Amino acid sequence: MDSLTQIVLGAACGEAVAGRKLGNRAMLWGAIGGTIPDLDVLAELFTDRMTAMAFHRGFMHSMLFAALMPWLLAYLAQLFYGQGMYRLRGYKWIAGLIWVVFFVGALAGINFIPVLLNGQLSPYILLPTLVLGVWFVWRLWTDYWRRELPEVQAPYYTWVALFFCSIVTHPILDCFTNFGTQIWQPFSDLRVQWTTVSVVDPIYTVPFAICLLVAARFDRLARVRLYLCWAGILWSSGYLGYTYWHKQQANHLFEQTLQAKHIQYQRFMTGPTIFNNIVWFGVAEGDTAYYFSQAGFNDCRPQFEKISVLPKNRDLIAHVPAEDPAYHFLRWFTNGYYDILPYSGDTLQVNDLRFGLLGDSLVQKNYVFPFLLFKNEKGRWDIYQHNRSPQDPEAFKKAFGDLWERAKGQPCE
Repeated sequence: MDSLTQIVLGAACGEAVAGRKLGNRAMLWGAIGGTIPDLDVLAELFTDRMTAMAFHRGFMHSMLFAALMPWLLAYLAQLFYGQGMYRLRGYKWIAGLIWVVFFVGALAGINFIPVLLNGQLSPYILLPTLVLGVWFVWRLWTDYWRRELPEVQAPYYTWVALFFCSIVTHPILDCFTNFGTQIWQPFSDLRVQWTTVSVVDPIYTVPFAICLLVAARFDRLARVRLYLCWAGILWSSGYLGYTYWHKQQANHLFEQTLQAKHIQYQRFMTGPTIFNNIVWFGVAEGDTAYYFSQAGFNDCRPQFEKISVLPKNRDLIAHVPAEDPAYHFLRWFTNGYYDILPYSGDTLQVNDLRFGLLGDSLVQKNYVFPFLLFKNEKGRWDIYQHNRSPQDPEAFKKAFGDLWERAKGQPCE
């Protein structure tokens, strides 16, 4: 899921394991542990795009990494506190600056949501986040920069448990999304994808974060702090169970629709649309085409009704060798759910259908996750994730507006 959600989950794990010993530092180090697996995105600084995408959600998201890394991190944490490095003024300035940058990024992400939905900032979100930002900087100055930090003492195995819980829960949560997580690396490159929750879902994240923020205001030995932490964990676990229940309903409804419309298919998948778990899409694979549809659980009668036919167009890629690394990567990455469109010259657009369409039907090539397959300057086939701005911004805004209306539900006629 998104980085903010993983930080919240990691912080909760840190608090549950070591909150009574470390106080808010347990949340801090849990948040760091929950972030570490996603540092694999930095691979793009050292290698090509295709290798970097294959590495993301790879070994650093594996169970083996989660089992080994906590021992090293626990040693470094004890060294860090044992030698008093955390009290050095230079370190405090660097750490404080990092937190400010992170906080600004988080607030920018929150304010970007109404831009996606309506094309403009919302003062109802902007003003509270600005106030929150001022409060955050003030607290950072008074409670961190200017304060003499107390001594930290925690057993080595407490640190191991803290980092293990915060790291191992990261790939497990990612498995609930549709991106695919290689939790069995380096023994297998199987991408586990349960596809029950969106990669960004505020209903999962916001209540969870509120519980932790309130808990952080209490003394580390206060029982209410522990109750709030576990309330957040129970909320997150219960919500994931709720998404699994929706998954079973979506599968049943989509299968019924395919049979009622006499559509012959080999397999199908369902998944939630972005930012919610109410509107779901389904993609079924036929011999020469895919069949796409959406349904809303808040509708009077939830059903997959409008079907878009997406031709596979495999003939467009017949001249690309099946064993070519770029073509192999696309088949592996998309789990075989892809169609192809001509783009320009020899360049082809390959669309990952596991992420569906931006809307309930195909309009102006509104695929959520397209790639370009092209020949690079060395004459080899290469890929590029085609996250371009839509040709029609108004259509883009309308699609998010329609999604919001669909999430509120369609009345019975």
